[in-house]
Amino acid sequence: VAGPRDRAQVGEWDCSFPRDAAELEPSGNGQSAASLLAEFFSYFGTLDLGGLLLSPLEGRALPRPPPGTPGGLRPGPLTLQDPFELSHNVAANVTPRTVSRFVRCCRDAARLCRGPEFLQKSRRGRPWGVMRLLQPGPAGNCGNSEGKFLIPVPLRPPGGCGGVPQREVCAAVGFVLREVLGCGCEPEGARGACGGPETPGEAAPGAQRHLEGGTGDSRGEFGD
Repeated sequence: VAGPRDRAQVGEWDCSFPRDAAELEPSGNGQSAASLLAEFFSYFGTLDLGGLLLSPLEGRALPRPPPGTPGGLRPGPLTLQDPFELSHNVAANVTPRTVSRFVRCCRDAARLCRGPEFLQKSRRGRPWGVMRLLQPGPAGNCGNSEGKFLIPVPLRPPGGCGGVPQREVCAAVGFVLREVLGCGCEPEGARGACGGPETPGEAAPGAQRHLEGGTGDSRGEFGD
């Protein structure tokens, strides 16, 4: 579809594309933006990313070529073909753990898109619509931690806390983890409730805190 002025050849690759959107055929899709967004998350939440090649050039997922195919790209946990340099996997450095998190986030987002809080404005002033998708997970969620990514943080410094009461140190650390990093945070062994016997945001002396990555953006996400 690209005209003569838009022709571009880079090495052996044809990198031509029309710069004027009016030259493209208009889409006959009449779905709303909200419906398309919900189906985007549903699609990628159920896709077998480990066995497919995602091709923006073709606009669809293709069977992954076997390793060692001449001129083929290097497959990985996520194989996303460069739309111009077809032998390049632009997601070659993505780890299996990141792919698993991406799929899980897509499933969570698809579920939120089907809920009333996505299409209807909240009467209580809560986030709704697309903003609802950008919220991190509930910071104070004390549900079953099985299967979640937990990091124990011992708050028992051998030499004390530099003269600062340990309760204040716990409260300060809890504030940073919850409010700044968007992590879930709970004391270990504190009678099964967030904050335990103390007020919310504080921990009993000698308690440990666990970090749980949120489900919204990258806040609370820790690498290896």
